[in-house]
Amino acid sequence: MLLAHPLRPLLPHDVLRAIFEYIYYDDKRAALKLVLVSRVVQTWIELILYSVVNLHRETTSRAFLRTIETSRTKSRTFFATHVKSLCISYDIHNDRTARIISVCKGITSLTFWVVPNTWNPSAYLLQPAITAALGPLRPKKLSVLLHGVLGSPYPRFQLPFFEQISHLSVMNKWEDWTTWWGFEMLPCLTHLSFDLQVGPRALDKTTGRVISQLIENVLARCSQLQVCALFLIFDPSPTGTAATLLDSMTVPDPRLVFLKESDPFRDREAHSGREADIWKQAEHTVLRQNMGSGHVVCEI
Repeated sequence: MLLAHPLRPLLPHDVLRAIFEYIYYDDKRAALKLVLVSRVVQTWIELILYSVVNLHRETTSRAFLRTIETSRTKSRTFFATHVKSLCISYDIHNDRTARIISVCKGITSLTFWVVPNTWNPSAYLLQPAITAALGPLRPKKLSVLLHGVLGSPYPRFQLPFFEQISHLSVMNKWEDWTTWWGFEMLPCLTHLSFDLQVGPRALDKTTGRVISQLIENVLARCSQLQVCALFLIFDPSPTGTAATLLDSMTVPDPRLVFLKESDPFRDREAHSGREADIWKQAEHTVLRQNMGSGHVVCEI
């Protein structure tokens, strides 16, 4: 029993809170029932519950916005203060997303996966309301499909939106990110990753030179960068891909890490534990490569 008296806890509040938080992370469904124990417990659970908001469907988006705009117990300040991680991964065709983003002003991790429904670059542009809502944000971790984010079909890294980003995961195809420039404008960037979908055929040397040139430029210009990871996706020969890219480089940089994605369909939200583990593995690989072990392909 946790209670010695109906109104007097047997354990200190900080211990009780740690117990309830552990229960939440171990079994979210069971933890949600614990909000009925007391208002204090409800507060503890809700602070964790709303710290991470995942919007994978339009229906979830509508429900969350309804909570924001109709809640009698939580002001907009609550969401601005306590929502720290936001994931948006559905197609956007209305201002609902902009209204959500404009309220969640205090996020530190943002996952923004909006898949374009056309290959016309001008069609990548988001609604002005969404661009305006994203502008004031200062995320530190960003996992993104950069299609029309902040009002341009190409990223504008000089904007204040990017000034605090330390971890950037780019999900675009290599045909996109090899045409970008300005990564050195990100003053806090220490961890950068690119998705590289190879397909059933081996990476040809011409494509390898294009990719290697971009990687070399990024590593040369971003002196503060600690890790530059390439996620090899749907690659039947990741070792061969790594060799092709390294052969096209003047001097291979130990900060470049090759990661073979064993399960391409698993999500990699910016705030997720899996993403954190991947970054740690990449850091350890850089340490080994700095000691002269040579580049290896790590499976994740």
